[in-house]
Amino acid sequence: MSDLQSNLAATGFDYVVGVTQDSINANLEQFLYNGQQEVIICYIYDENNNLVPTDYATFVASAHNTDPFSVPDGTSGRDPRVQNLADAGFAFAVKATLGLPLGVAPADLPPIVQLKPGQSYVTYTMMFSEFVATEINYGPRNSMTWFNQSQQPGTPWTFSGAVDLNLQDQSFTDLPPDVQKRIKDIGDPNMFSVQQLYYDLNNSALVQKFTFNQIPSNSALNAFMTDNFVDTYFKGLPKGAEVLGYAAQQTSATPPSSIAVTDVNFFTPDPVGSDGAPATLNYLCAANNNKLPDTTHAGFGWNWIEASEASQYDGAAALSRNTLANYLNNARQSNGSTLLSYAQRNCYKPSVTVTYVGGIEIEVDYSWNMTLDQTPTVTVPASGSTILSYAYDSGDVSDQAGLNGDAGKMDLRSTFNMDVSVQGNEITIVQHLVIYAYVRYLATPADGNVVDIQFTDVYTVGVNDQGQITAALKSSNKVDNSQTPGANDFLNFWANVQDLANSVHQWAQSIAATGLNDIPVSFVQNFIFPGGSTFSFSDAGFSANQDLVSHITYASVS
Repeated sequence: MSDLQSNLAATGFDYVVGVTQDSINANLEQFLYNGQQEVIICYIYDENNNLVPTDYATFVASAHNTDPFSVPDGTSGRDPRVQNLADAGFAFAVKATLGLPLGVAPADLPPIVQLKPGQSYVTYTMMFSEFVATEINYGPRNSMTWFNQSQQPGTPWTFSGAVDLNLQDQSFTDLPPDVQKRIKDIGDPNMFSVQQLYYDLNNSALVQKFTFNQIPSNSALNAFMTDNFVDTYFKGLPKGAEVLGYAAQQTSATPPSSIAVTDVNFFTPDPVGSDGAPATLNYLCAANNNKLPDTTHAGFGWNWIEASEASQYDGAAALSRNTLANYLNNARQSNGSTLLSYAQRNCYKPSVTVTYVGGIEIEVDYSWNMTLDQTPTVTVPASGSTILSYAYDSGDVSDQAGLNGDAGKMDLRSTFNMDVSVQGNEITIVQHLVIYAYVRYLATPADGNVVDIQFTDVYTVGVNDQGQITAALKSSNKVDNSQTPGANDFLNFWANVQDLANSVHQWAQSIAATGLNDIPVSFVQNFIFPGGSTFSFSDAGFSANQDLVSHITYASVS
């Protein structure tokens, strides 16, 4: 079961991006190799013995210029340097640089992100290219123990915890709106980037209690590392240099996506089958302010990536058939038209007037017209190859002259149908316009479909690296079954109905020629997937349930 089984319409999600754990970690490691800035955190005890943060340089000056990081581990509590620090109220200090530890091959490191299938929690392991921790442990009878440990090359310290990425939990919805907005990053072209994910993983509003096994238990420093380090660390980064500063400084020529992602959540579905398909972190998206379903709808019965594809792709993106249909219906072209407005131009409301004039030879006047831009019924079918359908029927419009119409009669009726169907890597658009006319003078009738034209356009679709659909016209076929109504030759000699029928036929044909045309390829190829500034897209096509799907790989984060 692969992405070609995608059936988002059955789940209510508009758009889903699924990326594998290996791809997330590979790109996070690449990102972290770029290096982060050093942060020094320092805490002291105030006069009430409460822990309070302090500026590190200010503290060093108050401790007679004693640098706690320069005092070796195990230094006696009677040492003047330790005494200087204690007299200034020193509690602990941490010097850290987030990044990949020195002296360890990336392949030997624990995963930064460990997905947990069937839930929104992930295990997140922070790692540091530099980490030094110092602390005074105050004991009885004014005794002090000095602690100073640092991460050594080849022996990385790990700092792990669970992060709840369910953005529909009350713990998240209770957060201030500006915090929610920054975490979701709605509207940012980089919302799917590893940098944004890294920001979310490190956000104190989402993290649960961390464990840090290199710090003595039952100490002030250990409590701080467990409860407050993440938040304090990121607040301590220089202004403009937070982890996401890198992403914010990126510039991209990628055009904006065609649909507006308006809400997002995270979930890791259980892999399906016994072939070892990798777990994927899913970005569950709502578009155009639609309501986002909860994660109980995200237990997809298919895999976004199969085991055989994991070495070639980082994941997959899928757009619901319904969301695609609504986009095609309303997307504006460069001339301002939409597929709906095109359909409306081919929906005609007839008007007919038949007037008895009189005379020795009975004379009847026929006049007719059609008003375009009527409103068709637009249907987005729930299943089947047709994803969008337009249907219009004017109904019979008629008039007559004379007693019970014995002098003459005229009927007009217009119908227009257009269906957009998808299968494999093809989009087929079939449009059919029929104008039926009936004319009678005295007892001489003529009728027929004066317009009966069908266009069938088939496009082959693909996708470029930036997520824009490409389309090529594979075939275009026009079938014209229009008729010129014919009257009985003998009767027509007396009634001249044939001339009248010809006039109606020519008029109807001219009407159709002004509105009915091949659908331009731009209606298809203007679509752009969300995430084009983060991913490279390939192999776009349609699933068995008509979702638009594409494989994705992370673009370079260098």
